[in-house]
Amino acid sequence: MKITGFRFFIITALILLIPIYSNWRLLLDGDKTEGIVIKTSKDNMGQLYSIYSIIQYEVKDKTYQLKGLENVEYPLGKNFTILFDPDNPHDAILYNFKGIYFNRSTSVAIVMFVLWVAFYLSFSPKSDKRRSQREKFKSNGKFSSHQLN
Repeated sequence: MKITGFRFFIITALILLIPIYSNWRLLLDGDKTEGIVIKTSKDNMGQLYSIYSIIQYEVKDKTYQLKGLENVEYPLGKNFTILFDPDNPHDAILYNFKGIYFNRSTSVAIVMFVLWVAFYLSFSPKSDKRRSQREKFKSNGKFSSHQLN
């Protein structure tokens, strides 16, 4: 089965939408509130460490805290829009591209994307042409008059 350019595009788009899919309930049913960066936190993991900005927000007169993106330090006092689950206000994300897209699923999507591109390139029509050129070279012992692509 040949994979057309259209199929490649559709499957690539689906893979790249995986991180957004993990937040779809918040995007559809979540409520918005304002949050403010109150401090920066450092997590030590042996010789390595990660920096997080801690963002505080309020829901129904109760205060919650959210860790910002890993190794992104926002200035103290910076305001953000927070998207949270009304039934569970602890479940919250930053309501911007980075907050929606960069989450636990992003690394899975990146690995799947790399594997998908490698698969596509190995079975694309161009690779069939390259394979036939190699076979011609093996049978003749020399390349034909036209260039290899």
